Amino acid sequence: MSDKQSPEKLKIEPALLTIPQICVLLNISRAEFYRLDSSGKFAPLQTGLCRKRLYLRSEIEGWIRAGCPHRKVWQSMKTKFAT
Repeated sequence: MSDKQSPEKLKIEPALLTIPQICVLLNISRAEFYRLDSSGKFAPLQTGLCRKRLYLRSEIEGWIRAGCPHRKVWQSMKTKFAT
């Protein structure tokens, strides 16, 4: 048997997440995502890389570690939690 991992075992997690991927990660519906986002309770901001709404995985994970604070609170504290 070889020391190399088979392609099936290699898992690369994307650095940028789409809204459906965020919904899976947070275990919420798409409607709930939009409610949280419009109310300011979903704090991580989308990137400006393309027309598609993409979010940095590292920022979302930092926001979760911080206890999912409101957007205004997160903006002032995110440098401590983003990786």
